[in-house]
Amino acid sequence: MQSLINLQTEKTIKIEAGDDTFLLERLSKDDCLPERDFTLAENAHARYLLLVEPGVSLENICRFWHLEAGASLQTYYLFLEAKSGTWQFQHHLADRAKIESHSLFLGREQDNLEVKASYDFAGRGSFGRVQVDAWLDGDSRLRYDADLNVLATAQQSDTRVDMRLRLASKSARGQLIPGLNIAANDVRAGHSASTFQLSKEDLFYLRSRGLSPEAAQKLFALSLSRNFVKGLGDTELSAEILSLISARL
Repeated sequence: MQSLINLQTEKTIKIEAGDDTFLLERLSKDDCLPERDFTLAENAHARYLLLVEPGVSLENICRFWHLEAGASLQTYYLFLEAKSGTWQFQHHLADRAKIESHSLFLGREQDNLEVKASYDFAGRGSFGRVQVDAWLDGDSRLRYDADLNVLATAQQSDTRVDMRLRLASKSARGQLIPGLNIAANDVRAGHSASTFQLSKEDLFYLRSRGLSPEAAQKLFALSLSRNFVKGLGDTELSAEILSLISARL
């Protein structure tokens, strides 16, 4: 049975061997730790939600993950109106460790964020799937680097990163940069990045169906949000997150 931990002042967190845990971390304007260090012991499993609430403005945030042999981790990084800062996420995977990482950034007005996420596959048979979605409106800015580093010791690993950017205004700017650095010779690896903006034809069609341009953009953002929360496995928490997002769009 999965246990729930609401993270507060802990700087170092260890999930013991064989445990199954849900970690919930909320970053608000008045309550935030710059650094946290997580360890998943052998064959431990964890889900982790990082909810960056509106108005958070910090120069540096770092989260470090260490996955021992056979450990499995699902991360969900959610940014709601992050005003500024540079955020770092580092993940280190041993033999047969597995990570599924999901990031969603919803930018509005003057939001400006830089994210550097690295995934170091050091163990044989390690596995990774990284997905980043961003929706930018107003004059918001985002740079997101996601680097998958497959070390020479990570033979028979399987990794992939996919990044998608939606621009909801002409003045929004974003850079989503997937990176593959491979030192092993018996691996599977892939990456993709795409940028999307509604064309005049798309807007004409949606308006013919009774949707204003603003309503159409909100619909796209909510669609991304629903895809993001569906893997959480907590109906009440998912509903709360969707309510927060809807109120900010």
